Formats: sequence, structure tokens, C-alpha cells
Amino acid sequence: MVHLRAATWEDYEKMDSISAFSRSLILFGKTAEAERAIIRAWVKRSLAWQEGHRATSQCEDAQHVSAHSLDAQERGVLAWSLFVEEEFIGMAFLVDIDTWAGSARIHVILGENYRGRGFTRDAMPRVMTFGFAPRPAGMGLHRIWISVPSANTRSQAVYQSLGFTETGVARDALWDSVENHYMDLHVYDMLVDEYDPIRSLEAFGLHPIMDNPGVREALAQHEHTMELKKRVTDQEQDLTVTVEEIEEDISADVISDESEKLDIDTEDRSAASGPWWRKLGDARKRD
Repeated sequence: MVHLRAATWEDYEKMDSISAFSRSLILFGKTAEAERAIIRAWVKRSLAWQEGHRATSQCEDAQHVSAHSLDAQERGVLAWSLFVEEEFIGMAFLVDIDTWAGSARIHVILGENYRGRGFTRDAMPRVMTFGFAPRPAGMGLHRIWISVPSANTRSQAVYQSLGFTETGVARDALWDSVENHYMDLHVYDMLVDEYDPIRSLEAFGLHPIMDNPGVREALAQHEHTMELKKRVTDQEQDLTVTVEEIEEDISADVISDESEKLDIDTEDRSAASGPWWRKLGDARKRD
């Protein structure tokens, strides 16, 4: 089982020792140098955000940015370090946090020897549960999304198994400097109403961990969502029955009208079926 705690600068400095940036081009669509620089910046921003945008001695080359919190385009970052029995295995991030739109991107990076062992499936639901859980227990996000290169088919399968939906493809968004060709970037996302914490947590043996941040709130939110969906379904069924009854009534009225019309036409035709000379004098008034 993976344990998460707030990332520190010391954790970032261990990333190279676990070969976290190996095969970065296939996994993330960026070279090891580029991915290392990105993770470095994310950890710095996460530490600054935890400190309320104040400078921190933990962060190498940290500087006080007085106008940092005044930037309307600024996107927050939260970083977690991942451990298995006290052994550091990688990091998880919520990046591009847009508190106005309630949106964030999730990113998990593991050491080379810890990939393909289910640790991503273990860690992501807890990060997502915290992200979707209402404030103050969680972040109250509406949407969580993730991007993955077309070559990384294994991760795409993992995200789909967690309930993510592919919502688009950014064509030629990444450059493969080894093979000298462009790669597509696939975008997956999930909305809060689509997230099922019961399915996600129980699927990986996490159902007993009720003290994880946001779990109880996420479960309550899920129950509320399911109740709303049930009401909508019931209303749709009632509407369907009503429409069917209306259609039946209309059909009955049409049949009745047609029958009456048929009777009138039959009488008219019956009246007109006699010889013409029998009608002579029908319109004459008698004294």
C-alpha cells in the first residue's frame, strides 16, 4: 500500500537515485532533462504555496516573490511524496489548479523499479478523492484531467480503468527527439459527478482507510449524486409513460374520428346509391 505525505525538497533530490526520469519521452512526452526541470519547478511552487507564497529555506534558490499571489494567471500546485513501507518510490501532483473553474491536472511519476506494479492505481484515487471532496476537507474540484502521449498505451489503460474519459487528442503536440517525429497527446478527464470513490477505493483495497482526507465527504457527495441521478431517471420514466399515454389517446381519437367519418361516408354513399328518379320531388314542399 502506498502512503502519501506532503513533498519536501529532500524528496525531490532523491528522484534521480530511483531513476524517476528514465523513459520520460515515452511516459510523458518530454526528455529526462525537461521532465526533471518541470518536477523541480512544481516542487518549488508546491512548497511556496504551502507557505502561503512565502519564501522557504527548504527550497533551493527560493526567493520571496511579493506579487506572486496577485497574478491572475497563477496556477497552484500540490505535491505529495509516495512511500511503500518507508521506501520512497516517487511523487504525485495536482498542477494547473484553477480554483475559479474548479479544475486541476493530476500527474504521477514513479521510480523505474516501481512502475507496472499497481502503485499508480493505488495513489491516484486518494489524490482524486481529496481533490473532489467538498471544502474544507478537500479541494472542492469540479474536474480533474490528465494528458498522456500516444506511445504510452499502458498508462492510457490505467486511466480508463479508473473511470477517466478520453475527451480529445492534441495532434502533434509533442516532439520525439530520438525518433525525430511528432507525437499526439491524449487528454482524459473526469467530473465530480462521474467519480465513484467506492469503486475506485475498493478496487485497490483502500476501503478501510476512512481517515484519508476527504474520503467521508467524497462518499457523501457520491451518495448525493446517485440520489439525484435516480430522481432524474424516475422523472424520465414518468415522462415516458405520460408520452406513451398521450400517444395512445391521440391514436384512439384518430381511430374514432376515422370511424365516424367512415360511418358518415357510408351513409352518404348508401343514400346516393338509389336510382336517380326516386329522388325526384324530394325537395318539393307539401301544403
